[in-house]
Amino acid sequence: MEPHSLRTKVPAFLSDLGKATLRGIRKCPRCGTYNGTRGLSCKNKTCGTIFRYGARKQPSVEAVKIITGSDLQVYSVRQRDRGPDYRCFVELGVSETTIQTVDGTIITQLSSGRCYVPSCLKAATQGVVENQCQHIKLAVNCQAEATPLTLKSSVLNAMQASAETKQTIWQLATEPTGPLVQRITKNILVVKCKASQKHSLGYLHTSFVQKISARSLPERRFFCSCQTLKSHKSSACKDDAAQRCIHFFACICAFASDETLAQEFSDFLNFDSSGLKEIIVPQLGCHSESAVSASESTASKPKKRKKEEVSGAQMNSSLMPQEAVSSNLRKSGLKKPVVASSLKRQSCGQLLDEAQVTLSFQDWLASVTERIHQTMHYQFDGKPEPLVFHIPQSFFDALQQRISIGSAKKRLPNSTTAFVRKDALPLGTFSKYTWHITNILQVKQILDTPEMPLEITRSFIQNRDGTYELFKCPKVEVESIAETYGRMEKQPVLRPLELKTFLKVGNTSPDQKEPTPFIIEWIPDILPQSKIGELRIKFEYGHHRNGHVADYQDQRPPLEQSLELAPLTTITFP
Repeated sequence: MEPHSLRTKVPAFLSDLGKATLRGIRKCPRCGTYNGTRGLSCKNKTCGTIFRYGARKQPSVEAVKIITGSDLQVYSVRQRDRGPDYRCFVELGVSETTIQTVDGTIITQLSSGRCYVPSCLKAATQGVVENQCQHIKLAVNCQAEATPLTLKSSVLNAMQASAETKQTIWQLATEPTGPLVQRITKNILVVKCKASQKHSLGYLHTSFVQKISARSLPERRFFCSCQTLKSHKSSACKDDAAQRCIHFFACICAFASDETLAQEFSDFLNFDSSGLKEIIVPQLGCHSESAVSASESTASKPKKRKKEEVSGAQMNSSLMPQEAVSSNLRKSGLKKPVVASSLKRQSCGQLLDEAQVTLSFQDWLASVTERIHQTMHYQFDGKPEPLVFHIPQSFFDALQQRISIGSAKKRLPNSTTAFVRKDALPLGTFSKYTWHITNILQVKQILDTPEMPLEITRSFIQNRDGTYELFKCPKVEVESIAETYGRMEKQPVLRPLELKTFLKVGNTSPDQKEPTPFIIEWIPDILPQSKIGELRIKFEYGHHRNGHVADYQDQRPPLEQSLELAPLTTITFP
């Protein structure tokens, strides 16, 4: 009776439909919910997987201006005849021409452009095309600008790649030719590269595309204009990671440096052969310094921070006074910074609680970084006196952990010296431990803090009296530690006078045989009862003038110059 009763509930006009099928619906590859084939996203609100983007939600960007950090105007223009993911570069400029008239010669400025599409470039060279091509016209009417992506040094250090790859990415990121990675559309990015015959502007296009299909596994596809098109599926061999170009790792670092981008490109970041340990910002100075040791277990519990960009903000920080060292600095120095609220402006009736006056390790390290910034002044010869700090043993233990990052064991000093001090206080026999750091990335990793990232270069302007003043560029860009790659077959771009100092670590010139070290010396127990030791930092810095290494010239005003003042007059009051 039961099957007969169910059969009677079906209307008569639906009795001959046959067996039910899955036509018109599909299963979500993530959560398994059935959705219509025309749906744009999964109807399961907790899943939110996007199947495809509607035409109105993803308008095609015809032309986008690239941030170059100079007067050079470069545009990324879509090639309409090839598809939405094919783009080219267009360079716009101003050229002067002379017109002979009866009254004389008139000099006019004409806007000129150069399209780097091979067909347009060939036609322009042969003089076939008289008018501007369609790509130049799109660039002239461009109103959009690319979005620069930041790059954190800690993410770069966490990458499982060779030191040469990291050094190359760092040099590209710190050149003054704009950001390393810029976003053009949802899937297309522009990455800086070394200028070559194929990429004479020093930029190229990359794209990250992911296809989600119910019939097959998700397909992740990466394409860079420096190589042929290759699709990397989830079942691909891990050997493909070795074939990926340096621009892929640059984009991955930029994605991992931003929380929103990390979620958007999580499938690429979580891919086994992506080249990062956990694709997460490591804990460089964000929590306890014991967690900074290079162990993968530490990286499995990440917490992102947002003040780790290469272009750091300045923040005033004083050196550690001796009276601010409490008895529990060995513990508090390795915990989250504790700043007493009573350090702010107080009323006369409030008393300062001495137990709440503490100085964290990161606050002290920020003061060391600021001392280095102040020392790297263009007005001096680049060989400063050693910076001397008196700190507790716990602070140096935390600093030594930073020195040992990247190695499984604690890094031993390069030299250990025992000496007897007889001519200066304190008297006695002491031991001195010396570390030589010859990698600029490791120096930055040791001294970087969220409040005070280490600036490898410092920009200055020259005053009329011959002195130099620190210059802060209003644009958001990273510091420059490498010379700008010149464009091939083009006149160099006119730039204002660039005066910079750079930290000399490693081999900074082609003919240099021995690397220049960044020296850290530690003499423990200078004050044995207080457990205070002496830390010395020795380094050198060089001078850049218009991108070239310049010799130091003492242009300070002479001391005998005096200010002429008018003679004082006596004013009598009745």
